[in-house]
Amino acid sequence: MSGVSQTEASALSRLDLESIVADTAELIRARGENPGETEAATVEVLTSLCERAGAQVTLTEVAPGRHNLLAELGGGDGPALLFLGHSDVVPAGVGWLGDPFEPRLVDGMLIGRGAVDMKGGLAAVVAAMSAVHAERPEVRLALLCTVDEEDTATGALRYIADAPTALAVSDDEEIARYSACIVAEPTGLDTVVACRGATNFIITLRGAAAHAGNPADGASAVAAAAIAVQAIEDDARRIAQQSAAVPGLIGTGSWNVGMIAGGHGTSIVAEECTLYVDRRVLPDEEPERILEDVLTRIRAAIAGSGMLNSERITVAGHLDMAMPGFLTPPDSVVPAAAVQAVADAGGSSSIGGWSAACEGGFIARHHEIPVVILGPGDVKSQAHQPEERVRTDELLVAARAYALIALRLAEASR
Repeated sequence: MSGVSQTEASALSRLDLESIVADTAELIRARGENPGETEAATVEVLTSLCERAGAQVTLTEVAPGRHNLLAELGGGDGPALLFLGHSDVVPAGVGWLGDPFEPRLVDGMLIGRGAVDMKGGLAAVVAAMSAVHAERPEVRLALLCTVDEEDTATGALRYIADAPTALAVSDDEEIARYSACIVAEPTGLDTVVACRGATNFIITLRGAAAHAGNPADGASAVAAAAIAVQAIEDDARRIAQQSAAVPGLIGTGSWNVGMIAGGHGTSIVAEECTLYVDRRVLPDEEPERILEDVLTRIRAAIAGSGMLNSERITVAGHLDMAMPGFLTPPDSVVPAAAVQAVADAGGSSSIGGWSAACEGGFIARHHEIPVVILGPGDVKSQAHQPEERVRTDELLVAARAYALIALRLAEASR
């Protein structure tokens, strides 16, 4: 870490691996499975950790027992650096060698549900905020921890519905609330500058019920749904052949029909069938336009299919959830600072893109600030799986990197 200043070195000396691991373990024990539980215990633990670091904590109720947390530090005048995380975890499921919510240390890995996604990232952020505040109390920092990220993003949606984008510094002057955002999701310490969004559509096909012995008297919504699925698959192939939106970072959009529900029995021509569909979107795509386009394609496919009584089929759809993507220019200030910070913290980081989705897109769109994802652990090989684990040395490197990013961005803005 020869590239760090005296102030930076002093801040880094305050970061202790044992404490970060202990905080991560405490957050894991707080559970927060979603769906199925609330995040209340996790938010309680995180509140305690943030207040111990000297932060002012504000809780906003999103639903009973479910609160967004905003922790703020620093007495300066400029915009704050925002860290973003979430308090829920996916259900533990089966296949564990021990209690998934009783963390275990094995060969330098901390094992437990949420270790990598993303209790470890949260613990590293709080440790970094505390270290920076102790050295430079004027540097403004914030941690937003939302509920329900793993399901329908109600926490993020509530945040952007309420959150101001600027702060008043006098009667006639405002400043931006935040300067940049670091999402502490697991990236293996790589710096992710491009991320696809996730959109869920519910598409309902309605026909006419009839006795199965007289199918000509009805119009099968299930048969129409089969045609609709094929139309969606055809569109998936079409967009897969398009040029990558950001070559080397993110590719194209994609479709997945995740669930189908319809009909009431084998002896009844189905009058209704519903498709539950995932569409991964590029940063500049609009979900409403995508829905309009796919409904047009489905209606045309049914009309031209030759299915029995196709004219009696109606197709409707609505947007159930939309999490936008984002793109931060790879050669801009924040990604460069992140890559260098990881290197100076004892790790290595490359610029990359993410095929998954995260809530950083909400922040990028609402606050119009640069966003990167940077965190300990690997989302592909370690998250959402039995024996979920994170390397403890990555927790420490992440905390060091977060502290360096905060100090350097603050220094650059002076």
